[in-house]
Amino acid sequence: MKVKKAEELVQKGKEFLDAGDFQAARKAFAQALELDEAIPTRNNLALAYFMAGEPLRALEALEPYVEPENENTGANPFSYALAARIHCSLDQKDQARRRLQQAVRSFEDGLSELRRTGLRQDLNFFREYTVIIMRAAADLQDHRLVFDLYRRWESHHVSWENKFLAAVACFNIGRYKRAASLWSSISGVHKLFECMQQLAFMIERGVIPPFEMSYELESDDKLQEMVKEAGASEEARRQCVQNSFFRVALLSMILQDDSSKSAILAIYSLVQYGGEWGEKLGRQVLEYPGFSPALKLAAAEALVARGVLREGEPVPMFIEGEHRLVEIKKTPVILEPDEELDKIVDRAIRLRDNGQTEEATALLQDLYREGKLYPRALMTLANLLRHKGELEEALQLMEMLEEIAPEEPALLFNFAGLMLQMGEPRRAREYLERIDSRGLDSEFRQKMKGLEKDIELAEATSLLFCDTEHLINKYVEEQRMKIEEKPLPPDATLARGLKNMPAHWLEGACLVYGLDPARRRREREEQLKEFLAGYENLEEAVRELVEEERELLRYLLQRGGWSRLNAVTRKFGSMEGDGFFWQEYDPESPLGVLWSQALVMVGRATLDGRSCKIAAIPLELREPLERILGNM
Repeated sequence: MKVKKAEELVQKGKEFLDAGDFQAARKAFAQALELDEAIPTRNNLALAYFMAGEPLRALEALEPYVEPENENTGANPFSYALAARIHCSLDQKDQARRRLQQAVRSFEDGLSELRRTGLRQDLNFFREYTVIIMRAAADLQDHRLVFDLYRRWESHHVSWENKFLAAVACFNIGRYKRAASLWSSISGVHKLFECMQQLAFMIERGVIPPFEMSYELESDDKLQEMVKEAGASEEARRQCVQNSFFRVALLSMILQDDSSKSAILAIYSLVQYGGEWGEKLGRQVLEYPGFSPALKLAAAEALVARGVLREGEPVPMFIEGEHRLVEIKKTPVILEPDEELDKIVDRAIRLRDNGQTEEATALLQDLYREGKLYPRALMTLANLLRHKGELEEALQLMEMLEEIAPEEPALLFNFAGLMLQMGEPRRAREYLERIDSRGLDSEFRQKMKGLEKDIELAEATSLLFCDTEHLINKYVEEQRMKIEEKPLPPDATLARGLKNMPAHWLEGACLVYGLDPARRRREREEQLKEFLAGYENLEEAVRELVEEERELLRYLLQRGGWSRLNAVTRKFGSMEGDGFFWQEYDPESPLGVLWSQALVMVGRATLDGRSCKIAAIPLELREPLERILGNM
């Protein structure tokens, strides 16, 4: 009866532990020990004290059972490993190592005993001890020992935590490819693991400077809490960036989409508050061809803010396919009404009304080039550019204004008009619907109604002319998407990838490479395999690609040669609209072009028990492509 009651109390204690209620957990375990003195219960009591930040009381609960002179106490590998962690937290490293050695011996002796006695049903439970033993080695920052223990007991691991700890250890000793492989195998467990895999490859290639990663995996709640703390002060931001998982979370924003607002804020924070590592990161971002100009400018601005670079001094960076000297200047936005600037804007409006559009545009462009960012002047200039049909230039100014005043009705109205002019009625409606019409005068409301009618007409016209084309496009898109569903392992060979491609795609690829397509499908496959096996042929094929297509190849190579398709399409765009009859109509997306030339394959793979689409460079093309791209 007492034993049963003790078991119930232990179960409650574990639930309290999981919930973070350490006081209630200690109470439950202490009551259970009064009923039944069992070493697992004592381990849990010590663990509750340890997690509550009371290492001395935790050690007091364990020490009589783990002392070598006290034989047959029933202590198990968990007892010794926990004692090692407690000693380490008290900065008693020598005692921690002795306890860790006891834990290793106890585990291996226990394994031998279980095998000898044939108690296979207890083996899986016993194998769980590998996690806390590896954690004890991790607490000592003995990265090589952590990985050695992983390899020694590789057939006994039953938890994803074993692979996580081994991956961190490999990352910290510079074995980045092995770290990436381990994180890839558990990528479904935590959203940051896929980023860590990519990050390891980028450090291996020298794109990101190395840093030491913590073995403590922060929860989403903890990361959110750190984000809030980072907003409190510069010192708080500096401390947050020193946390390796906060750092990884920011780097993941950059790897997902390096031109997004989140990525821009992330790189600025990492460079500004990342100390010596942050400075190295900033300089490497400037030099690496694969990052967007927006990301490079944010990194440069952070280096200026730190005093590493001087404002107005030309900064060398690799941008738009070549090395350039770029001058960084801080240009403040003039938010307060300015009488002199208003006179210039009024003059430009008079010139416009008199039909002197060129003169009005030149007047406001001069103001802009002087670095005077006055919202009223920018809005007027954007509308003048719209009138002239220079829509991309107008869009650039409107996006700048949106950063300054995202909910300003006049801005949203003009943005809606610009989107309509650019042939995007759906986006025009989105901007129009963002306007809060409360408090607006009747004239403005009337203009809104007029614009809404124009949008409705554009939407109706678009539907009228697109119905037939839509049906055709839908058919060809569906045909291509069926090919995307074919099985494709991440390390597929060229031969395997070619088998997934329709016969007319093989014909199109042969024509691209100047080959006379053979009559039989199998012969076409052999033609392409033989052609791409030639280094000079492959080099010429890469030279013919545009920069964005080459960049997609680099992106995949940085990640071990393949990536999930959703990550690729976020950064390089989807294949939507590329159709299916590629022997007649070449695809336009970077991914479609590379697939049509058999340099990248798309298919469905099973990763960690889950099915997902991937984009992969054929296995035998990865090494030569890396060399070719490295020389460009």
